[in-house]
Amino acid sequence: MKVMFACGGTGGHIYPAIAVADALKKKYGTRAQLLFVGSDYGMEKSIIEKAGYAFKGVPARPLVRKWTLKNISNLFFTITAVIKAAEIVKKFAPDCVFGTGGFVSFPPLIAAALMGKKTVIHEPNAVPGIANKLLAPFVTAVTVGMKETAAKFQKGKAVVTGNPVRASLLGSTRKKAAAKFGLKTGAKTLLIMPGSRAAKSVNAAVEASLPLFEKNMKGLQLIWMCGSEAFTRAKKIATKFKTLKIKPFEFIHNAADAYAMADAGVLRAGAGTLAEIIELKFAAILVPYPYATAKHQEANAKVLLAHGAAKVIQDSELTGATLYAEVKEIMEKKNNSKIKLALAKMKKGDSVGNIIKVML
Repeated sequence: MKVMFACGGTGGHIYPAIAVADALKKKYGTRAQLLFVGSDYGMEKSIIEKAGYAFKGVPARPLVRKWTLKNISNLFFTITAVIKAAEIVKKFAPDCVFGTGGFVSFPPLIAAALMGKKTVIHEPNAVPGIANKLLAPFVTAVTVGMKETAAKFQKGKAVVTGNPVRASLLGSTRKKAAAKFGLKTGAKTLLIMPGSRAAKSVNAAVEASLPLFEKNMKGLQLIWMCGSEAFTRAKKIATKFKTLKIKPFEFIHNAADAYAMADAGVLRAGAGTLAEIIELKFAAILVPYPYATAKHQEANAKVLLAHGAAKVIQDSELTGATLYAEVKEIMEKKNNSKIKLALAKMKKGDSVGNIIKVML
């Protein structure tokens, strides 16, 4: 069995593909021959090879969403990437090509589809991206993370599978995480983890909210991923509060421990993050990134809000006071349990297994 993966650009496209590959490897062992195809300049090569998979690069470039001369050169790169991808498809001869969205996935998938190969694309967001919209008429099947997304594709073509989550996220406990973070297992704990590059607006709101937490939520513990630029300031701030236990981090490498330790979190609303909180039934306050393409994070957050599965604060409305108010509410046992129950209802069983069934 040969499966080719087309992914890259961001971790949100890369890690779901790796999750599916890991499951295939575990299920079929050496019978599964797996190859990843991505851009020849992005972050995907190092991540994929570190995960233990073969990688081939193609000169894929994104098309800008407005008229610009750069699109002329990017179109040339895209055509070249399709030709290169066709060569890879011909040589590798996959039984299925699986793509996780983004401009990088377009050349391998369109090449494979035109060559008559079985092709499957996965759309994790509430609003489909441009690449998946363009690919949908040509591919064999579409898998989607949310039932609301299925209606955005041709009737009968989309299968609701849920979004893939790395198995490594499931391997921690509160006791184990508390020892790693140097925190108390019995104290209320808030996780602030606003994406890989953190966020100035979130950091500012957290800083402004700390006096309110100090006054009204004594003993609260905070795991604060603030990014490299704000790290020095966050460390100084952490020493000023005597009844709060604040642990600042430039980046949290082991998200499993962070989720296991916290009672609730302040997170962005990317598809990968939402997949994680649904899988783990983790109560969160979502602050959608306002500049995400086609405002897809806002659309994602609206879906969870409609299900009662998260709280939402728009970035423009995020202040110390609004953050404190929502954290206080979500930390209350009744509200926390209600959100976790709603998340459990959104879970689509074994998401990776569901996708593999469609692929094979």
